[in-house]
This record gives sequence, C-alpha cells and structure tokens, in this order.
Amino acid sequence: MVSAKIPRSANAAGPLTNNFGLNEPDYEIFRLRDEIVAFEGKDVTFYEFLGVKTSAPHEDIIKAHRRKSKQLHPDKVKQAFIASRAKPPPKKRDQKVKKPGVYVSKPPSEKEIRDVVNKANDRYARLGVIAEILKGPGRERYDYFLANGFPKWKGSGYYYNRFKPGLGTVLCGLFVLVGGVAHYVAMHLGWKRQRSFVETYIRHARRAAWGDDSAIGAIPGLNGVAANPYPATAQDEGATTLNRRQKRLQEKESKKEKEGGRLKGSKKGTESVQAKADSAVRSSARKRVQAENGKLLIVDSAGNVFLEEENENGEKEEYLLDPDEIPKPTIQQTLVFQLPLWLYSKAKNRFRLMFSNTEQGQALGKDK
Repeated sequence: MVSAKIPRSANAAGPLTNNFGLNEPDYEIFRLRDEIVAFEGKDVTFYEFLGVKTSAPHEDIIKAHRRKSKQLHPDKVKQAFIASRAKPPPKKRDQKVKKPGVYVSKPPSEKEIRDVVNKANDRYARLGVIAEILKGPGRERYDYFLANGFPKWKGSGYYYNRFKPGLGTVLCGLFVLVGGVAHYVAMHLGWKRQRSFVETYIRHARRAAWGDDSAIGAIPGLNGVAANPYPATAQDEGATTLNRRQKRLQEKESKKEKEGGRLKGSKKGTESVQAKADSAVRSSARKRVQAENGKLLIVDSAGNVFLEEENENGEKEEYLLDPDEIPKPTIQQTLVFQLPLWLYSKAKNRFRLMFSNTEQGQALGKDK
C-alpha cells in the first residue's frame, strides 16, 4: 500500500519534507486538504467530511456520497436558509411574555442569499472531488499521506498552480524589480564610479605636483622644498574666499546643528568647518598642474586639490574636489517612488487648473 516513489523524511518521526515523486493527483489532494482545514476544521479528514470511517469499503463511500450530496445541494441549502429566516427567534427564559400576535420576519437580502449559494456550491464541488479520490486510486495516496504526514514543502508546481499570478501581478512585480532594485543598483554603481574618478583625479594631481599621493613632499624644508614655492598674489588672496561648495558645507553643518538642537558645541562646530575651509584654501605651498583632459588643477601642501575654472564674468574660481560631496543615492530616488510622486503632482496640478478655471467661469457669469 505504501508507494515506493515517495521516500520518508530524514526524521522518521516527522512528516515528509521532500517532494520526490509528487504529481498532479498529489497536488489535488494537497489543495483539497488545505481547503478542508480552512473551511471545515483543522482535524477534519476526507472520511469525516464524507461521513464514513477510514476503513469503509467502496460501497459505503458511494452511499455516503449520495446521502451527503442531498444535504449539501445548493438548492436545498438556499431553501433551508430562507426558511430559517422566516422562523421567529427562540424565546429566552428570562424574557417577558408578550401578547400573542403575528410574527413578521425580515426576508434575507439578495446579497445574503447569493453568498450562501456560493458557499454551498463550493462545498458541493469539493464533496464531489473528495468522493472521486476516495472511490479511485487516489485513496491509496491519501491514506499514505494521512498515515505518514503531509509534506511541509509541496513543490513549486503546487504553489504555482495554487497561487497562479495574473498579468497585473506580473507587471507589478516587474515594475518593482526593474524600477526599484535594478534602478537602485545602477545608481549605486554610478555613484561608486564617480567617486573612483574623483579619487583618481586627486591622486594624479598630487603625484604630478609633489611626487606623492599623500602630498607629504610638500612639507616645507622636506626634500628640498622651499617654504613657499608658489608665492601668493592678489589673485590668490581673492581665492581665499570660500568657494560655493565650501559655503554649502558650512550651511549644511549649521542646519544640522539647528535641527538637532545641539546648542552646546555649535560654535565649536562652526569654527571647525571654518578652519577646515580656511586650511583648504590658504596654504603655504600651492602648485598648478594640468590634468590629462586639459583642466587646470591647483594642489596645496595639505593635499587639497582644486579645479580652476572661469565663470560667466570671466573671473577665475576654484572648486574643491572632494569625493565625499558626491551624494549617495537612496531608495527614495528610484523609479518605484519617483513615478507615483510625479503622477500625483501632475494630477494635483491639473485639478488645481480645473478648479481655478471653474472659479473664473463662475466669476464671469456673476459679472454678466
């Protein structure tokens, strides 16, 4: 009686945990068993649902199926439900006796009748499939699982057939996968490439200026380096003013201190940012080098690298190259979050435009 195609688990006492030899009839048994547990009870078996014993012969199963079919027929269930609503409610012991009269019951609504009929159809169809399994070769398979335990993992084919995704579910899954995960991975890789490019740019400039990646050769008096090989000029004095990125650094730092309520040490934090900016601009040794792409770079003795460019007015400005200033991407910047926000913004603007046009039309109508 025990099928050789389905081996026991490594735990002899526990249920089956593998899915070797499972086929479509087994998946049907698993599906019906899950439905019986959900709608009839956790410990209800196919035999109990049919109303027979586990050792019932084939003839008893056929008789029980006919008897149960009459009880669960949707038309009979519908009539019984309507009749139950027409009966007066049972009297309670402590309830006062009222004067005899005519009892008027409220008939069930169409929705209630439809729900009862749908449930009856499901039970009736479930009964027919269970009877066919117990009357045929599927009974041997069910008895095996009933005696040895149902597997915890029933196979990917079972779950796919049970929860088969529709077109909408597939499209939503692809949107989350492509617009969320793939988009974030692409942004993260781009961010790492930008950081690597800036770091390579800085190392090349330091090596070209001082012959060392760390700019340690720019220390005055070391390896014959003069105290000020690049004398300051009036243009350099103008460059000591903080550039735009350094100002943004100060603004961000002060904003963080205000939002966090860190009143203690705020002056110290501002002074540290100011000192960092001053040390990045004012230095005793500065050299100009030309990058491979023709850009002009300035390297000071502290190892800071500046990009020198002309603005719209023809004035030269210096921009500190810092890989930490490149913002790291977040999951909120992906298409999964940005597309709904964009659609909401479009719908909101269109609604405002329609509302303003309606108000203008009403105002013109009143004027006329």
